[in-house]
Amino acid sequence: MEGLVNFLNDIAIAGSWLLPTACYIAACLSFIYAVWGMWQQSQPQNPFVGKPWVPYFFLISSGAFAAFDRILTKAAKSAKLDVQVSLNSSSPTGYTGGTSPISGAGPHDAILQIVKDFSLFFQTFGAWVAFFALISWQGAMTGKNNRTKLGLLCQFALGVVLLNPVKEANWLLSYWPN
Repeated sequence: MEGLVNFLNDIAIAGSWLLPTACYIAACLSFIYAVWGMWQQSQPQNPFVGKPWVPYFFLISSGAFAAFDRILTKAAKSAKLDVQVSLNSSSPTGYTGGTSPISGAGPHDAILQIVKDFSLFFQTFGAWVAFFALISWQGAMTGKNNRTKLGLLCQFALGVVLLNPVKEANWLLSYWPN
């Protein structure tokens, strides 16, 4: 169990180092596409004839990608999660050894301990789920994919919920008696 927790925490740390890079690349590409789209609207071969809002949407999404950590923090506060999201370096908080990785008086405590051990992976995965929801939202707005806006909102909400898996595990386990 210790090796699996350490491996997934290493994957989570690598993912948390790659997420800021992906956010800033997406912000730059969205800004370039927005400027290009605004310029194309004055040209005779305008590709946005039926969708004049697309360049402005990409300009707004450029800011959303650049401030992705603040958006996730505000979304987590709206969901009443005590999580501060940062796109700086992260510190590993996984299993460090010394005690049994599965401890407690029953299955309740064992499940909570497992969720606590894997919480760094869940947090990173949740941030990536929310990031890809924004990417897919851009595709839905331009008509490049058939995803619904409600489905993308649910995907973003799932990513926000995964930012604090221990609180959600406590909530789910409260429905089963000890």
